[in-house]
Amino acid sequence: MIGKAKSCIGGFSLFNYVVDDEKGIEILRNNLCGETPIELFQEMKILQNLNQKATNKLISLVLSPHVNDGENLSKKQLENITKEFLKELNIDTEKSQFIAFLHTEKRHRHIHILLNRVDENGKLFQDHHIGKKAQWSAHRVAEKNRLISAKQIRIDKIKDVETIKMDSKNLRKEIYQKHLKVMESTPITMEKYLAEMLKKNIKFIPTINKQGELQGFRVRDMENQGEMKASEVHRNMGLKILLDSGLFFKDENFSLNNTMQKLNQVNSQKLEKDWSNAEKKNNSFSSSNIFAPSPCIVDHTEDELKRKRKKLFKR
Repeated sequence: MIGKAKSCIGGFSLFNYVVDDEKGIEILRNNLCGETPIELFQEMKILQNLNQKATNKLISLVLSPHVNDGENLSKKQLENITKEFLKELNIDTEKSQFIAFLHTEKRHRHIHILLNRVDENGKLFQDHHIGKKAQWSAHRVAEKNRLISAKQIRIDKIKDVETIKMDSKNLRKEIYQKHLKVMESTPITMEKYLAEMLKKNIKFIPTINKQGELQGFRVRDMENQGEMKASEVHRNMGLKILLDSGLFFKDENFSLNNTMQKLNQVNSQKLEKDWSNAEKKNNSFSSSNIFAPSPCIVDHTEDELKRKRKKLFKR
C-alpha cells in the first residue's frame, strides 16, 4: 500500500479527472452534496473563499493498495481503510469536507481523495510534511489490516542490501586472509601462487581485454560461488601489485601489455641472477680445503715448549 499527499490550488480540471464515472465509483464523502465535478468544485469553493491568504487550499491524496490486495478488497473494506488513512493523518472524517473516488479502469486499483484544507471557520488544515506523513499513515494502515506495505517492502530491500554488503565484506576478508597465507609461503611464480590459492578453494579467472591481453583476474570462492574482481577483494591482489611483489609468469600462458611484460621479465631475470650467484658461491667452496687451518686460529704449540724449557733450566 502506498500513500501520497500534496497541497495544491485545486482547479476544476483536477475534480474532472478524479470524479469520473467511466474510471470508477465513489466510495466515501463528507459535507458535500454535489453530484458532478463542477458542483463539487463550487461547493468546496464556498469554504475556500473564507480564507483569502492561502494559495493552496486543497489537499490531493492517493491511497493505492498493492495490486493483489486491491483485487481482493471489497468496497466496504476500501471505505474502511480510507477512513483509517485519513484518521492517521489527523483528519476529522466527521467535520472535514472531502470526497474519495475509487479508480478501477486499471488492474492496479487506487483511491483519489480531494480534501478541502479550509474549514467552516476559514482555518487551514496544517500540511507540513504531508507527503511523508501520508507514506507512514498508509504503512500503519497496511500493517493493521495485514496488507502489503510499500514502505515495508522498501525497508526489507534495504535490509537485504545491507546483508549482501556484509556477506560480501566477510567473503573479501576470508579470501584476503588466504592470499596472505599463500604469500607467506613465498611462491616464486604466478603459476605457483594460483595453484596454491586453488588448493584453498579460490579460483582465479583471467580477464582478457579486446587486444587479447591479460587485464587482470576475477576470483571465485568455490564453496559459495561468490565472485568479484581480485582488486575488489584487496588492492594487493590486483595483477600489477602481484607482479610488483616479485611474482612472474614462468611460462607464456598469457599475453601481457608492454608495462606488465617488462615487469614480468625483470622479475624473471632477477631470479635467474640470484640463482646464478648462489651457484657460483657454492662452486667456489672446494671440498679440498675443508680441513685447511683457518687464518683466525693461532697455534700455541711453540710457546708451550718454551715454557717447559724455562722450568727445566731453573731446576
